Amino acid sequence: MNEDDLYRTSSQYRYWSFTPEALASLRANTNSAASARVKAAIKRDGSKATGQSNGNGATNGAPHGEANGHDSSVDVECLTVEEEAKFVRYYCTVCLQLSDSFDFPIPIHVKPKATAVQYIKRFYLTNSPMTYHPKQIIPSALFLATKTENYYIALTKFARGIKKTSEADILAPEFIITQALRFTFDVRHPHRALKGVIMELGALSNGTAALLPQHPKTSAQLKAEMAQLPRDGNDQGIPERVSDRINRAYELAKGVLGSAAILTDAYFLYTPSQICFAALYMADAALTLFYLSTKFPDAVLTPPPWESGAGFKFVETPAVLSKLLRVLEEVAGLLAGEDRTGREAKEELRRIDKKLYQCRNPEKMDLVGLNRAVKRDGAVEGEVSESAAKRRKVEREKERKEGEDLFGGDLKKDGES
Repeated sequence: MNEDDLYRTSSQYRYWSFTPEALASLRANTNSAASARVKAAIKRDGSKATGQSNGNGATNGAPHGEANGHDSSVDVECLTVEEEAKFVRYYCTVCLQLSDSFDFPIPIHVKPKATAVQYIKRFYLTNSPMTYHPKQIIPSALFLATKTENYYIALTKFARGIKKTSEADILAPEFIITQALRFTFDVRHPHRALKGVIMELGALSNGTAALLPQHPKTSAQLKAEMAQLPRDGNDQGIPERVSDRINRAYELAKGVLGSAAILTDAYFLYTPSQICFAALYMADAALTLFYLSTKFPDAVLTPPPWESGAGFKFVETPAVLSKLLRVLEEVAGLLAGEDRTGREAKEELRRIDKKLYQCRNPEKMDLVGLNRAVKRDGAVEGEVSESAAKRRKVEREKERKEGEDLFGGDLKKDGES
């Protein structure tokens, strides 16, 4: 079993890998279902308030739904799929900033926040901001991520690190998030793959790399060729050690993986290794192509000397490598596009937030109260289950009788028979 076979057994591949068309369809269906639920909930909220007003007196001249920002007498304008995507993307950046405030140790600092963002993105594939506001989800998602990535922070300490957030606020949406994640907490990141590639590049630059048995060149030949690799942009002609070039490419690629790769749909559409190579390709194309040539002995690069990066390419390419290069170009285009289109204007976000205020599900605003009701009476979708309430009542009565059998009944006062 090779690495590809192992990845295909992971929950990330089985549950969280999509084609672009399937991903778009899933988000459209989620938006449509949430819009219908929101409109129905606002209508119920208005009807309930009207009934209370008729039975209990005036409500200051305004129906309950209207007083909470909803006018149940008009059709609610819900968020579009595109507006939801922009809104969720913005709050993913908020999650990154919140994670940085906890100052995780350097060796693992990227993993909790990267995992938390993926939890948020996965959550909103089947849930809408109209149902659960990202502000309610972010703290709990980050708290789950710290546990998943083996950097557990005590709940009390974690809550103190977030302004205006209680322990109950963090725990309330935890089970909802867990359900949306389908109880799969593992997230396969490309960061480890990048470290492995950088280690191999270091071995190639030192002439100590372990090559494939059928590779036509020696380690010493590859070391000499690596020192002659062309560089793009303003670096042409500037002396640089190969080790420095590798470190520079690593830092640039790591920056891409820590921002654009996390915030885009790359994790849903591509494998961690593809994302890793795309980030390295964006950082140093020539270095990436040279590394790939060592893994495909049948591939032939243009012979040295190389005057510029434009002339550095494969002249003979196996079918598998040709497909891989096309995928890397696609991923690199997706990641590069994040810088151009991902940062929404503040005015646009304010407009979406104002629109969301009018179309939030009133039955899902108090997650702490709903969570308390679930624990107490077995509530489902914000309403108390009648069968669960009866079952709890029977259990309490049974416990009372068992207590009487063990300790005897209540003591009776004098004169009572």
